[in-house]
This record gives sequence, C-alpha cells and structure tokens, in this order.
Amino acid sequence: MHLLLTIISIIAACKWGDWKHWQKYQPTMLFVAASNLLYNFVYKDHLLWELQAIILGSHTIGEIFYTLVVFPLTALIFLTHYPDTTKGRIFRNIKFIAIYIIVEVILDRYGEIVYGYGWNIWWSLAWDCMMFPIWALHYKKPLIAYGVSFVVVVIVLLLFPVSLS
Repeated sequence: MHLLLTIISIIAACKWGDWKHWQKYQPTMLFVAASNLLYNFVYKDHLLWELQAIILGSHTIGEIFYTLVVFPLTALIFLTHYPDTTKGRIFRNIKFIAIYIIVEVILDRYGEIVYGYGWNIWWSLAWDCMMFPIWALHYKKPLIAYGVSFVVVVIVLLLFPVSLS
C-alpha cells in the first residue's frame, strides 16, 4: 500500500504540481523532509506510528519513500496555487487534512500502520491540523515557521516523552 501511495503521489504531482516554478517550493519541500527525518531520528526506538511496509521490507524503507517522495510532493501540490483569501486557505487546509486522515484510516484498517505509546488516529488528525498550516507558514515566513515548529516539537516531546540520551 505504501508503494502505491508513493506512485499516486508522483502521478498527482505530475498533474497538479507547479513544476515550472518548483524551485520556489523547494525550501518547504526540504523542511517537510527534514521534519520527518527528525521524527524518525528522535523516536527511532519509541515509534508513535510505525509503517508495516510488507512489500518494501521495513518501516525504515517505507519512511524513506515518504520522506523523499510522498511528503515533499504533497507539499508541492499543497502550495501550488495556494489561495490568497482566508476562506480559500481554510478550504485548502481542510481538503488536504481530509485526504491525509482518510488515507491513514485506510492504512490503519488494513494493518499498514501501527500506533504505539498512546498515539492514535485522533492524534494524527491533530497533527495534520497543525502540519499543513505550518507548511503554508514556512512557505511564506520560514523563520516564524521554525519557531512555531520548535514549540510543536517541545509539546510533542512533553506529551510523548522519549529519552534523548
């Protein structure tokens, strides 16, 4: 299923991504990839969610696909033609949050994702509700997004503690 999502992401990005101007989205695409790498590094022995990547062989290989392909391409699609109006931005965020949570519900239903240490689909929904606005913020005001992200990381570490030693 994760390989299929990677292929779908590539097709969607080919159709809806602004490839002519991809360079202006690249900093946010890299921010998204780095954020996912940070989660996998910090929580490596204490995963809050773990991909059951049967075809790919392991959680790590699945995460490589998400980190290098799915999430950056999602950011490209999400930011392409990002609306100027508040109503448009709210609708765009809700649309992408809905897509992500529906996909995760399907992954959960088919055993392709396993939650641990108190994480569940509701935490994922909360995460998605935070994640897409931060991506948009990073695109417009990266320094502020770094500050907000730092606060989010601290909150997550307080809610889901892990030893950093």
